[in-house]
Amino acid sequence: MSRNVLIIVSSFVTLLLGATSLSHAGNARSIPDWAQWARTPQHTGATSAVGQSPNRQLVDITFDPFAAQEQAETYGELLTHYQSPLIDGNKVFLEAKSGTYISCQPPGSGMPYPCGPDAWNSQIWNERAFVWQGSSLTQLWNFQSDWKPVPNGRDLSGWEPVFHAAWWNGFVFVPGFAGTIYKLNESDGTVVDQYKPFGPIDDPNKYVSGPLTVDRNGNVYFNAVGLDPSNPWGVDVTGAWLVKVSPIGVIQSVSYSALVPGAPTMCDGSPCGSQRPGINAAPAISNDGMTVYTVSRAHFFSDRGYVVAATANLMPKWQATLRGLFANSSALVWDQSSSSPVVAPDGSVLYGASSSRNTARGYLLKFDSAGKYLANYNFGWDETPAIYAHDGTYSIILKDNHYFTGPYYITQLSTDLVPEWRFRSPTSYEWCVNAPAVDANGTVYANSEDGNVYVISQGGTLKGNIFLRLALGAAYTPIAIGRDGKIYTENDGDMFVVGK
Repeated sequence: MSRNVLIIVSSFVTLLLGATSLSHAGNARSIPDWAQWARTPQHTGATSAVGQSPNRQLVDITFDPFAAQEQAETYGELLTHYQSPLIDGNKVFLEAKSGTYISCQPPGSGMPYPCGPDAWNSQIWNERAFVWQGSSLTQLWNFQSDWKPVPNGRDLSGWEPVFHAAWWNGFVFVPGFAGTIYKLNESDGTVVDQYKPFGPIDDPNKYVSGPLTVDRNGNVYFNAVGLDPSNPWGVDVTGAWLVKVSPIGVIQSVSYSALVPGAPTMCDGSPCGSQRPGINAAPAISNDGMTVYTVSRAHFFSDRGYVVAATANLMPKWQATLRGLFANSSALVWDQSSSSPVVAPDGSVLYGASSSRNTARGYLLKFDSAGKYLANYNFGWDETPAIYAHDGTYSIILKDNHYFTGPYYITQLSTDLVPEWRFRSPTSYEWCVNAPAVDANGTVYANSEDGNVYVISQGGTLKGNIFLRLALGAAYTPIAIGRDGKIYTENDGDMFVVGK
């Protein structure tokens, strides 16, 4: 995406959702499958599988039939965030769109209103299951959700929010209407339950506002926001919540005003607006499962943001401001981004922020487990970095785009956010991955705007690549790896599976 258009039972669950210590490679040593955003509850993007060589394209499935129309509205850019493929053995779960897309006339004109991004709720979001049958990926079932994204406006500026499910122990959890989530049976897609945190009355102005995160015990965490129906971005939020649903369906929630007490009410002489989650941000869970991390911002001011910690029972622990970290710049929680907190094996927390003076690159910020600011790296835009645990320590892997002019790197950082190696794109195109993957050998997997998926060995040498489709203006998308090492990537509204 060109920048200029600017997550008995205990033993079984440990097997499925990953261990929680450094000796277990940052939750990667137990299950090779992909359960949620960036695979683990810590969002490390790490797997104990070994990825296959990218010798050939195995599958091509269109999941967004409106990609060309969406691009036409934004001068060729695809400003749409997509769910990571979820993988459980021979089953794959994928977001799929249906309904209609109302193009503007002409595209990009915004007329007749509402059209284009201002009418994205005319689309329908589905969770679709596939099963491997030999060399074919065959549809198993389809669940049509009633979820809708928050309306376009303010910081979103046409960037369509993400619809993102999560998997646990034979169930798929899917965002629903009015701040609800559905629990589906993974074998046939039937509804087991619908969880309604805000009571039986359906309020269309409450939204699940980012990916669902599931911890190793099956607790589901997610963010929700309530918006004014007539002026959602010009009037303060009607509420904002971090929500928890236990494996037996007990619902808890806490307001963001309680999570960030004492946040300023006036910003630069104007009302700040209440604290609320950043759109598209997925909560992350600590390695011991006792702490939940999320990001917050003032409704009207993206530069009044925080990394926030709460107990597993949603009691406030600490709030680390993102303001004042730099002499002439502020770190931003920007709604266009899909950046989510990442918990490293030592318990520190990483967050990829935008910046008031460096919006094209932003900053990767690091805090310790008590919220003390530790360090930054000069790139963080729309980034959930991967973690490679090795040799009693770990490394951090992220895209590193120098927008407009290049060069474009995949960069591996030390625990102190110092570069260990860089792999420079062999073409003049940027990396369009927002959550890279790393396998048991430390091999890195990332997709590029040049249409290739690249496989990069430790040290920054090219191991292999395969061309799929030229992806100029492609959406920032995640990548996933199955237990058999197949590589799942997204490009232009299609999911491609690559392997031997």
